Amino acid sequence: MANENLDVQVILDVINPASPINLGNLAVYVVADTANSEEVLPDTQLHSADDIANLGLAVNAATEAVINAYFAQENHGDTVYLYGIESSVDQSTTKDKVQGTLTDGWEFATMISTTSLDTVVLTNAIESYGRKLAVLGMDINLSTAKVSDIASITDAPFYGNERTIVFIANREAGTTEKYKSVGALIGALGNSQPGSITWKFKKLKGITATQVNGTVVAKATEIGAVMYVYKAGTAQTSEGLSTGLEYIDNLHSDDWVRAEIESSIQNLLQTTDKLPYGAQGIAQLEAAVTTVLRTATENGVILVDPETNSGKFTVTAGSREEQAATDIASRSYKGLSFDYTRAGAIHDVTVHGTIENV
Repeated sequence: MANENLDVQVILDVINPASPINLGNLAVYVVADTANSEEVLPDTQLHSADDIANLGLAVNAATEAVINAYFAQENHGDTVYLYGIESSVDQSTTKDKVQGTLTDGWEFATMISTTSLDTVVLTNAIESYGRKLAVLGMDINLSTAKVSDIASITDAPFYGNERTIVFIANREAGTTEKYKSVGALIGALGNSQPGSITWKFKKLKGITATQVNGTVVAKATEIGAVMYVYKAGTAQTSEGLSTGLEYIDNLHSDDWVRAEIESSIQNLLQTTDKLPYGAQGIAQLEAAVTTVLRTATENGVILVDPETNSGKFTVTAGSREEQAATDIASRSYKGLSFDYTRAGAIHDVTVHGTIENV
């Protein structure tokens, strides 16, 4: 993601319905279990599952499951950011650690703790930030699950957050399956070029698919949860929604657009001797944004207009005369804006047919 120490920030105003950035990296926050004399892990970056042993890290089974599953996927990202947290009764240490690392170079994050209150801290922090995604594993005995079992998940205090993903794993596959599922989901899909995939119908390595009652799957989709199930005899992710009922690929793509525009404009400011506060300089800013949105169109993020064969986006750059005198005096330009129509994806198909008697 773009670093927050930039002189340009992009605010996406999303109307519903209306690379060089590593967006496949995963952060794993681990709160030490002091009851079991578990030591606080050092903050570190892992680039392979072997780094656990190579760095002499004493991780618990849940942490190891996430990391191993992440790196077991073919298209995993470059880095797992591992953060150790000392436990606290009021979650103050968790809040401090999350806030202090929220702008690091990861896009997805999960929490491993003996209390759900630490998880709430992470999910709410990301929701307030308006970027990145929290990914949580929960488990149920899926082979015997009822609709009421799935519905009860919504009792979690973070449920409904747009930027939280919940993966419902099969508890019958083992106690670490819910952690493996988080690592596998992000390792398999998080590093794909935003706009190029949907998160439904996808295969995950090392995760046990379950034959689940259709009404149970439908309920999971209704509440925005993901499962790994058999459909038509094929193992696949059941959907690609967040708990806020937003499609994960849309959020991921929006983050990519934002990060690319920030990086592009920041690069322009840093590599130009002087960007004049007039038509010439403003045109260069407009061109930088337009270039990113054209790339987003090519990548499948933005809808192609069939009449023009171009992306359905607009970029608006106000002239110098339209800017406030105080902004001109302080060399702050606030006249640049854009909007686009998401391309979306097809997840369900209804076919109407007619059968005639001979």
